[in-house]
Amino acid sequence: MSKEEAKSCVEENIELIQEDDERLKGDAIGDTLYSESFILKTLMNLTAKLPVYSRESNTSDNLDDEAVELEESLETDLCLLWDMTADRDVALCLIQHDILDIMKCVMEESIAPRLTEIGIGILANLSCQNEISAQIILDQELTTAIVNLMTISDDSQTIIQIVRLLNTLLAHSQIESCISLPSLEALVKSVAFILQNSLNEELLIGSSKLLDAIASQIGPMFEIPFESLLRGIVEAQKQLKNFFSCDESNYPETVQDSFDALVSALYNFSRNEEMRVEIEHVTSFLEFYFTLLLKNIRDAEEVVADSTASALKAITIFYVTIASASPRSNILELSGRIGSQLRSCLDGESEASKYASDYRDLTGDCFRKQLDVFGIEHSLSLLESLDAEALTFVLQAAHQTVPNRLKEFADTARSRGSFNKVMETYDSLAKNNAR
Repeated sequence: MSKEEAKSCVEENIELIQEDDERLKGDAIGDTLYSESFILKTLMNLTAKLPVYSRESNTSDNLDDEAVELEESLETDLCLLWDMTADRDVALCLIQHDILDIMKCVMEESIAPRLTEIGIGILANLSCQNEISAQIILDQELTTAIVNLMTISDDSQTIIQIVRLLNTLLAHSQIESCISLPSLEALVKSVAFILQNSLNEELLIGSSKLLDAIASQIGPMFEIPFESLLRGIVEAQKQLKNFFSCDESNYPETVQDSFDALVSALYNFSRNEEMRVEIEHVTSFLEFYFTLLLKNIRDAEEVVADSTASALKAITIFYVTIASASPRSNILELSGRIGSQLRSCLDGESEASKYASDYRDLTGDCFRKQLDVFGIEHSLSLLESLDAEALTFVLQAAHQTVPNRLKEFADTARSRGSFNKVMETYDSLAKNNAR
């Protein structure tokens, strides 16, 4: 080939590339390279083939209520579409093409678990956009269908996507505005069942977060299945621990966040008087969480301030459950050790300082309540068993919160001839405060 021919060939190729580029731009969605015609083709294909995966088309004796496999080519296209919906321009484009109505039909008609999972996954991606999330929330029929599907589905991958979708929706709105009361009751029961029975790590992590979101927003008049929720919280913690039994000291961040979410949910539910009646046998649950929290604080000083809110919720649950907790539990010692670590946050006007101050005050209240419930002899024995770090913080907290009650306790103990490290620590504390 001559130089002239080679040059001509290159120029022709450049022109073809430019033409292709212009065609691509004409079909592109927004500033992306995603094809709108591909989206339309995929949605039309899904709409045309949806009857094949519906209950009405599978009513024979051998297919009724049985799962149907999704056609491979359709699954490939839908999975690509699912990935594409992480892009904002694609998400807005899909809304223009009635994706919400299409996915509503998928939820109501599909008996192909993979198709349903992908459909919910697409909705979960779409809901990351504020305006689309608001549109979903306003569609009461759609939100009801989502919750109903969660209560009847036995496919873990589908439920994982439903939980992800609900978590995203609740991050954008108050629960009362997006879920009707009957659906909310069904949702809470479903979450409680998952936490009690699931062996799927990803599902337990998502459901823990969802329960926390519900607990933080739920109204006082809502009828809550406290017993099943409490059992679910305890069982979920046990199961998440079991996933990492080979190394219990190092949990992935997602699992640690789940432990925080479970404690936060229990804290919010414990504000309800009826829940306080149901809370029993949570000693091991709290002991584990306090131990984990203490380890995290000691391992990394930078997380101390971030841990104050979780510590406050945990000590609140301990206060609520003192009457039903084992009098020989290690929780008071663990809470004292954590309080000692939180001292660095006490000075200042930050939110962490407020949490640390509230933690100290509530520890003092725990001392008083244990004294009222178990009496002086047991309280002396319990305090004597604490290490110096925990004992000092507990007595300082009691002196700050209930000084007269602490002095009465010390005087009574002294009159009975008690003189041990508890009294030594108290006397030292009294002298320091008198200066």
